Amino acid sequence: GFMDNLVMIQVGELVDTTIGVTFGLATMSAAAVGQMASDASGVCFGGVVEQFFLAMGLPNPTLSAAQVAMPHVRFIRTASMGI
Repeated sequence: GFMDNLVMIQVGELVDTTIGVTFGLATMSAAAVGQMASDASGVCFGGVVEQFFLAMGLPNPTLSAAQVAMPHVRFIRTASMGI
């Protein structure tokens, strides 16, 4: 969530103010490049944030399969991935 958006905004802005100006690219093209970089960074560094918080001592939640399947647990999981 947060990391992906940070990468997307920074890369999009960089492309827009450098390559975009030089070659006359539309701002939406720069945004698309930022989105691709964000997706790639999410794949490459997906576990880094989780490992950081584990190293800080935050416990890893141990939920049963029944708990994971509960609607409100799925909602919280999805909502927290968007932050």
